[in-house]
Amino acid sequence: MSRPPSRLDLAVVPTAVERAVWLDGPATAVWIKRDDCSSPIYGGGKVRKLEWILANPPYADARPVVSVGGTGSHHLLALALFLRSQGRELHSWVFEQPWTPHVRQNFAVLVSLGVRLWPVRTRARIPLAAMAYYGWQRPPVLGTYMAAGASTALGCFGFVEAGLELARQIEAGELPHPDEIYVTAGSAGTSAGLILGLALAGVRTRLHLVSAVEKWAFNRALLRLKLRQAHAALRAHGLREAETRTAAAWIADAGLTIAIDHQQLGGGYGVPTEAARAACELGRANGVGFETTYTGKCVAALRAQEGSARGAARNVLLWNTHASNDLSGWIAADWRERSPIMVPDAPG
Repeated sequence: MSRPPSRLDLAVVPTAVERAVWLDGPATAVWIKRDDCSSPIYGGGKVRKLEWILANPPYADARPVVSVGGTGSHHLLALALFLRSQGRELHSWVFEQPWTPHVRQNFAVLVSLGVRLWPVRTRARIPLAAMAYYGWQRPPVLGTYMAAGASTALGCFGFVEAGLELARQIEAGELPHPDEIYVTAGSAGTSAGLILGLALAGVRTRLHLVSAVEKWAFNRALLRLKLRQAHAALRAHGLREAETRTAAAWIADAGLTIAIDHQQLGGGYGVPTEAARAACELGRANGVGFETTYTGKCVAALRAQEGSARGAARNVLLWNTHASNDLSGWIAADWRERSPIMVPDAPG
């Protein structure tokens, strides 16, 4: 890029690619992209986005940031931790999701970090949280709004870079050229960025996007919109290829195909499924962490397709966007007393 945006040094990249024999199917050899180890503070996919977003306007000053997510949101957790390292505050419009142990721990960390919360019971009531924030519960200093999942156009740059990173690892022989890549999808930023990065690098593959949200929240129309926004941002910052070819042309020229999979959603966003729980148990037994909202369902989709696969052997990459960091040390003893909502006790 001739006019590159600023960038913070938050992520430890490239992340490793490892063989995962324990995920192999009868006709499938599986590798894992270990983005769960992308930061000693908080890994996963969000750090790739935040190192671009937090370095540039309107998020590059000392003001608070306000964003939205569930009580177990990885986006809010990553944002809270990295803002804390800058001495800044996070405000959040937060909706309740099923209280799994993972969600309970994430929420305990959010409360313990002093995140200011405007809670509502469901996603449908988020507008009420926004009204309270800008109205009768207005804070002394308003935060700068950041889209859910840090999926801004500039945030997509993190996964454009990730696609280029993977291409270099393929070229270096760290893994064979993948016939298919599995990655979770929700707010479209990871998906759009990775598609553009892989297309820009000329990686011919099938990208299997396993949605953690309903079709109204993630679909081809929304993905195309995010692709156009990210491509326009690349063009604005002087990427020559973006000035001469559209995003659609990149994808077509690379021979990249895209599948959107809603089959693992189950009862809805954040609702665990038996297949996701089984995937988490399998990962735990093999030293890799997943969770039931996103990555467990992504692994479940991979295993479901393996069970029905026929024909020639293929190489598959699973992109693990979960964070493997142990955050238990952040949890304050009095977090329940500080919480603005009642959190149910863990079963058993």
